[in-house]
Amino acid sequence: MPVHRKGEDVEAKEKMKVVSGAVILLTLGVLVLLSTFGIYSLDKSWPILIIVFALFTLLQSHRDLGGWVIGAAGLLFLFFENWFGQMSATSMNLVRTVLLIVAGFFLFKYMKKKES
Repeated sequence: MPVHRKGEDVEAKEKMKVVSGAVILLTLGVLVLLSTFGIYSLDKSWPILIIVFALFTLLQSHRDLGGWVIGAAGLLFLFFENWFGQMSATSMNLVRTVLLIVAGFFLFKYMKKKES
């Protein structure tokens, strides 16, 4: 079994940060390109960025509750943005606000538990 040194772990984490930043920017570029060509509107596809961010958070630590909450919120936003078009703008804003409050509550609870 190979022995990992602390310097190697730090280097691997730094590489993962660079890769995740590059993939997020690449995803943004693809979404903007699809929107420009009229294939998939950016106002409906933006939650994909949240999902990609959550995936890289979970790749770094699959036990990170924040990554799971962010990913779930991204999936819910993607679902609501694409399949609930008939909802009014006020209703959509209410759904978004509730989702953000619930996600914030879980993150706050998790951070509080982590401190103690």
